Amino acid sequence: MNTAAGPAVRVGVDVLDCSELRGLVERPWFLRFGFAPEELAHAGTLGAHRRLEFLAGRFAAKEAVLKVLGVGLLQGVAPREICVEHTPHGAPVVHLRGRAARLTPSPVSVSITHKQDVVAAVAIGHPSAAGATAGNGRTQPTESKEPDAVPPSTVNTTATVQPSARGGRASETTAFLRVRIGQEEAHYGGDLVDGARILRLFGDLVTEITIRTDGDEGLLAEYGDLRFVAPVKPGDYIEARGRLVRRTRLRRVVELQAHKVLSARPGAGGSAAAVLDQPQLVCTATATTVVPYRTTDTSTAPSAPTEET
Repeated sequence: MNTAAGPAVRVGVDVLDCSELRGLVERPWFLRFGFAPEELAHAGTLGAHRRLEFLAGRFAAKEAVLKVLGVGLLQGVAPREICVEHTPHGAPVVHLRGRAARLTPSPVSVSITHKQDVVAAVAIGHPSAAGATAGNGRTQPTESKEPDAVPPSTVNTTATVQPSARGGRASETTAFLRVRIGQEEAHYGGDLVDGARILRLFGDLVTEITIRTDGDEGLLAEYGDLRFVAPVKPGDYIEARGRLVRRTRLRRVVELQAHKVLSARPGAGGSAAAVLDQPQLVCTATATTVVPYRTTDTSTAPSAPTEET
């Protein structure tokens, strides 16, 4: 609807009790239908209670966005085509894909809040003139109480630094690697590759991020929340991503994930391989790296607010 003042703002609201999804989130078909691969990958790193809360919050946000788009849950747009990611500051960001992206050229903002077992989400569709949106449907964020992040969407560059939003918000810094696992890297019986191979990829990602943010390679201090969830074998192609999620005066915290995107198929022939329909999560971790204090003020490092511990 248009008015004398310009196009109207569309608003969608959804409220959900976590118990409504308790059984559904254990069913693979529902997870494939309802959530983007990035959201599922992050949910897999959480404990049972937080996983349910996280998925319920994301699903409420998707239903609110569907109302902004003017369609129902089973009216042509799958919830997985609405991916709710998150900035380093905790603000959710909506990525519209496929049919959802074709329904509106305008940005959609969303806010999510939790109260005990109840989650609520509000989505706002901004008129096109009210703000710019990227060509892939990426929209401007609004503040939220939701603390957890999800991994960045698929990119084809080795690393990206998103530009800072107006108002002094820090840029989001990410890094990306894609490698093929060679036959010489098999370490255990059954041609299994040891987990240290993935950790080397993670280390390279963390190093690249600290070079981008501080002009220094930094010193990797620890890994936390490390989980190996799927085997890696020779011939597999692995995509590894890192994203800076927190920074203090001396420390940088990076979320890391590795996915298998192509898989060798030795049973179908010596050189047979296949592209996976969905990237398979292989490993997740959080890394903490330390940078010398003197580098945080150098001219080579992008400016960003620090958070004291």
